[in-house]
Amino acid sequence: MSRSSGRKGSLAYPSRPLSRPQLAARLRQARKEDWDYRRGTIFGSMCTQPMEEAVRAARPFVTANLGNPGLCPGTARLEEELVRWLLELFHGPRFGAGGSIVTGGTEANLTALWVARNVSGGTEVVLPRSAHFSFVKALDLLSLKPRWIPVDSKGRSIPHKAARAITRKTAAVIAVAGSTELGAVDPVEELSELALEAGVHLHVDAAFGGFVLPFLKEAGREYLPFDFSLEGVSSLAVDPHKLGGAPVPSGALLFREVKEAGSISVDSPYLSSPAVTALLGTRPSANVAATFAALARMGRSGHIRTLRQVLALTQRIADEGQRMGLELVTDPMINIVAFRHRNPAGVQAEMLRKGWDVSAIREPGSLRFVVMPHVTEESVARMLRDLRTVLRGSPPNG
Repeated sequence: MSRSSGRKGSLAYPSRPLSRPQLAARLRQARKEDWDYRRGTIFGSMCTQPMEEAVRAARPFVTANLGNPGLCPGTARLEEELVRWLLELFHGPRFGAGGSIVTGGTEANLTALWVARNVSGGTEVVLPRSAHFSFVKALDLLSLKPRWIPVDSKGRSIPHKAARAITRKTAAVIAVAGSTELGAVDPVEELSELALEAGVHLHVDAAFGGFVLPFLKEAGREYLPFDFSLEGVSSLAVDPHKLGGAPVPSGALLFREVKEAGSISVDSPYLSSPAVTALLGTRPSANVAATFAALARMGRSGHIRTLRQVLALTQRIADEGQRMGLELVTDPMINIVAFRHRNPAGVQAEMLRKGWDVSAIREPGSLRFVVMPHVTEESVARMLRDLRTVLRGSPPNG
């Protein structure tokens, strides 16, 4: 939430309309202060520069409101087609499955737990320590109790710990497919078997890994099962605005049995649909058109090409960092690499002074690099040169 800062240059509410040149100048200045993905200096973000076709596709749809789908049937059909594409990508069943385009992982994760709670009547959620902070918000909002379980040395959920945490009060079990800190992928296959045996909802947070994992085999890596091909997976979240080429915000929430979403239905008597089964009332539609455009233009071949690029650069950073004396927290599973360091925040600050955005992780203390499509071979080379210089003044262990 923003607050009044009193910064120089801030404006009182205009008593008269700003002229077009005044407005343009104000917006240019604000954008100039922002980081720009196209410079290749951002290594700490899980978002990236969207496809230009996707940005252009959004503008004609800014007035459409999918919360009132009767007024935008064309956009509603785009969403239906998008959901079908995603269900195919994630091996959803032909009948009974469904979902919707949302604003991102936070909305998807919250809604999935809302549905799981209402269907099961449970009051607890089993989740690994690697789970995204959106789950903390969701648990608070839904008055659900967390049953936290530890992760292994590679940052993955430990299935036998999850098994011990499941009780008759369990509303859902959470699996992470591409964790925020390390890009770790939980053993979803084992968690799926647990969920089936216990009869509980298994939600997979693939917000980051969703557009990586389906293409690993084609990129020359081992495929990691994580989606509806596993019978115990009940719902799945994915963010096209990460590696799907779509602009922010774009997420998707998919259900094996979409009828379960009826548990959160509320009457909407003054709209064109009799009931709403979504968190939002007014639902943005520009993100639907933009995401449709991005995925249509990418296709499977585009995803594979992008993945090969980012994985190659991820491996280069991993190799060069080790040559500098840095220790990997774990071999990178996808396009995130982290190195142990006694003072990651200090290195982060020094890199920032040199114009680089990198992340510092508190537990375990480490430097984190996210390699997204805006990162190039040239920007990696420049970043590594500056990192080597910074490490001379702040060695990993001494």
